[in-house]
Amino acid sequence: MKKFIGLFILLIGLVLISGCTKSTQPAAVTTPVATSVIPTVPPTVATPAPTMEPTIATPQTTTMMATTVATVVKTPLPVQTSSTKITTIYIRNNSFVPQMLTILPGTGITWINDDATIHAIKTTGTHAGMFNSGDFVKGTQWDYTFGANEGTFEIIDIYSNATSMIIVKKGELLVGNPTVKPTSTV
Repeated sequence: MKKFIGLFILLIGLVLISGCTKSTQPAAVTTPVATSVIPTVPPTVATPAPTMEPTIATPQTTTMMATTVATVVKTPLPVQTSSTKITTIYIRNNSFVPQMLTILPGTGITWINDDATIHAIKTTGTHAGMFNSGDFVKGTQWDYTFGANEGTFEIIDIYSNATSMIIVKKGELLVGNPTVKPTSTV
């Protein structure tokens, strides 16, 4: 009988020790769209004492209400880049981000497909036929470097009909040039 009681006490001790070593912490959730979260089982959170001595955690039950989480995606503003840099345009939700861009001659542009669908871009208008990317799938990119000629280049995605405009212009007083400080007159 003493062995049975000793074994029972040892078993209880192991259960208590194993319960104290695991802590549950909520995981961070990031979502790109509004989401309703309704837990089916209330989570149990252990709250350990702030001392260094071994203690027994007291479980507390919390109930959660439905929560709506929304993430705001910022659209980059049109900027001017120098001819030594590569500028990136993303294709998201069947549109170009940014939709309009002003660059210096000789600047390279990289288009990245962030959609699950296939995209293919080409020039239209007065510069029709200047380039045609061919198909590129999600996660891939296509690059083009604009030459020394100034101009306004109209671009279309042949699958979604999304349009974009790239303005190639020489000079330092372009809109979006971060190195030019506005002057005021008194």
